[in-house]
Amino acid sequence: MFTSRRSLLVIASVMAVGWIGSADDAGAQAPPPDAKSSPASGFTLSVRDWTRAELWRYFEPNPGAGDPEYAFVANRLQLELKRAWRKVDLQVTAQHVGFVGLPSDATGPGPLGIGSLYYEQGLRSTHPQQLWLRYANIRVKQVLPGLDLQVGRMGYTSGAEAASGDARIEAIKRQRLDARILGEFEWSIWQRGFDGVRADWTRGPVKVTGVAVRPTQGGFARVAGPTIDDIDVLGATVSVQPTRRLRHTQVQGFVLRYDDTRRVTQRPDNTGLPAARADVGITSIGATVIGAYPLAGGAADVLAWGVLQDGDWYGQPHRANSFAIEAGYQWTTATWAPWLRAGLLHASGDESPTDTRHGTYFAVLPTVRRFSQTTVFSTMNVDDVFAQVMARPSTRVGLRLDVHRLLLASAADLWYIGSGATLEKGTAFGYAGRRSNGSSVLGTSVEASADVTVTPSWSVNAFVGRVDGGRVVTGTFNGDRLWFLYVEQVLRLDTLLRR
Repeated sequence: MFTSRRSLLVIASVMAVGWIGSADDAGAQAPPPDAKSSPASGFTLSVRDWTRAELWRYFEPNPGAGDPEYAFVANRLQLELKRAWRKVDLQVTAQHVGFVGLPSDATGPGPLGIGSLYYEQGLRSTHPQQLWLRYANIRVKQVLPGLDLQVGRMGYTSGAEAASGDARIEAIKRQRLDARILGEFEWSIWQRGFDGVRADWTRGPVKVTGVAVRPTQGGFARVAGPTIDDIDVLGATVSVQPTRRLRHTQVQGFVLRYDDTRRVTQRPDNTGLPAARADVGITSIGATVIGAYPLAGGAADVLAWGVLQDGDWYGQPHRANSFAIEAGYQWTTATWAPWLRAGLLHASGDESPTDTRHGTYFAVLPTVRRFSQTTVFSTMNVDDVFAQVMARPSTRVGLRLDVHRLLLASAADLWYIGSGATLEKGTAFGYAGRRSNGSSVLGTSVEASADVTVTPSWSVNAFVGRVDGGRVVTGTFNGDRLWFLYVEQVLRLDTLLRR
């Protein structure tokens, strides 16, 4: 399947480097702050190191285009210093990223996988690297009764503002809710952060979270870290925790305002019109209900998420929507505790490139890889019907298999990829689109992964995904099959520096 000499050389380099680093996108993230956590007796120094080897066999382009087959290695190293006093928490994190073997000829038509994006936005280098300030923030607790304030450069994940206290609900949130609309681009090697302020107010079962932030460059961009000053994000989330009356259920409502005037010339829509700079102002209003209920010797779960959008898209009225409906059941007492889930995601598309209305759901700044593991599509103009099964052969091993049937919501719109803004200026908006070729059939993906906790501080995981493309793909590419594999690991060490 992967037979090129370059792929074999990169795999050999991985073996030479040795296994020190990586984890899946969920495992790499810190949990949301907990106002009740007790302060440590000194500074904590954490060292986290990820290494990932990726192998791609993208859809075969027509003769004379880019090379779809390649492999590369990436490493991310973080050094973090944290301290919790009675009234103040401090976090400072430095991050270094480096690549080996990025493909220089994997573009055309468009990016042929993530390696191409890393190369093109990494100043066209096959081995980019950078050191920068990933986080630097303070959190002041109980400024007023129940109110905490966090200021500086921080992480933020929509949907994760309030822990429910229910382990099953939290597991569903990590996989199927967190970062649907706002996230740190966690799975990318560069990632993104947010500069600004966050406020959390808690009273009884209700938690209100407000943010006023600007994203940093990152994602695929080598020049990570600088604030994108021409994007403003304002948001508020109200979370209602499970109560005696509303047992095993968490409810959230949210509103998010996104304004973008960056000096980027790409306009990701179906009009084909040029742009001198971005001109986007969109308000998203939505709600989520997640439940997990004991049932017949196991546990059933449900998730319902929906959002309506209103605003302005390059001078056109913007009206769009997206929703997800999912359900599952886990046999908790059976061998391997199998967990079966299925659902539907709909993200609206634009019905006409020539009218005055923009109807494509805008995914804002998500971590799209949580919902598109092969990264072949973004959660825009898509209908995704999926089924998944998860199992645990042991407490240290987790297995997962997903199958997705993918259709474009509107054949008059584009096939979108991306995860939101990565650069302050240039030609890359953060989303890109390929033509639909008059079809809505994008294809079928099958994805399998395994996660192994080797020691409390060291874990390994692997993924393989295959996509069989439909007419949307074959109208542009010569081949209809894509393969994507990776192996990654993470090493984490924490040391308490006592006074």
